[in-house]
Amino acid sequence: MLLAVAALILSIGLEVIHVRAYLDPSVASFCSVDARLDCDAVALSRASVLLGIPTAVWGVAGFWAMLVAILRAPGLFLPIALIAALATTGLLVYEVAVLGAICMFCEGVHLLSLALLVIAWRRRGVASARDALAQPKRLLAEFGLPIVLLGAVAVAAPPYWVLVSWRSGPRLDHGVDEEGHPWIGASSPTLTIHEYIDYGCPHCAAASSRMRLKVGANASKIRLVRHQQPRMRCVGRVFVEERCELARAAVCAGEQGRFWEMDDWLFGHAPGEAKVDLGAGARELGLDLAVFDACMKDMRVYEKVDNEVRTANKRKIRETPLYEVDGAILTPKELAELLDERL
Repeated sequence: MLLAVAALILSIGLEVIHVRAYLDPSVASFCSVDARLDCDAVALSRASVLLGIPTAVWGVAGFWAMLVAILRAPGLFLPIALIAALATTGLLVYEVAVLGAICMFCEGVHLLSLALLVIAWRRRGVASARDALAQPKRLLAEFGLPIVLLGAVAVAAPPYWVLVSWRSGPRLDHGVDEEGHPWIGASSPTLTIHEYIDYGCPHCAAASSRMRLKVGANASKIRLVRHQQPRMRCVGRVFVEERCELARAAVCAGEQGRFWEMDDWLFGHAPGEAKVDLGAGARELGLDLAVFDACMKDMRVYEKVDNEVRTANKRKIRETPLYEVDGAILTPKELAELLDERL
């Protein structure tokens, strides 16, 4: 029983790692040691979500059910332990063969699953699964809570794992609109939201994160269009090289097909900071550094961002974050009220 409790606790820890890898990717997991031992790489992989539910949540429900079986329905201990052992072994094979990295927490769960399978095998004569399955009402009562957990996550939990992450890349449809602005979300939207942001603004980072959750939950309805408003002119009588550098970095990453990754990287590193190592961001995203550096110095890019600033100012969008929907300028609170009405 203690082994099942330990596996349950590790599964909860894995879900915490999974959430943080998507919602706060600037904080590396303590169990991400190097390229071969990297919990975050596994958390950001396709194997981290199964049938719309995080794999770690399946683990929580599974080991919860195993505890119930040990205490209340011993005939089901062996089948559940076998499923757990096979599932964790399959995950290990995927980690090694596809990712080239393993997760220490995952392997802890794997070893515990194998140990539990051995114990379940030794106890196999105590009761049979057929006896347990012969009482479906009792079975439903005993295992109802793990089932409710899975159902609640499937129906009610926001799909945070579809958010943009500079490590996993965008998992929603994305492109560039007719005016050259990057968008993410619905290819054929029923609602288009224009978001004006400044990467140095902490409120923009928080608002953008909430907006990504909303887009992820309504990916077939909402299209989010990104507009730059660094709240300064990028081109003036006196040339200043550092002007609008955060917005320019996003544009230059976009020219290499990594706009949304850089967008998310900037929100993870720039808000409230006086200086940001944009070269480190470019390296982390795997950009061609020579091309990126040349783009950052290109007056064409300064002018592109400056045009966005002038356009925003003409629309009286001088603070951030602000939103535009059907020509109306909205604060985050007003947008939330509008979304409650229209979704």
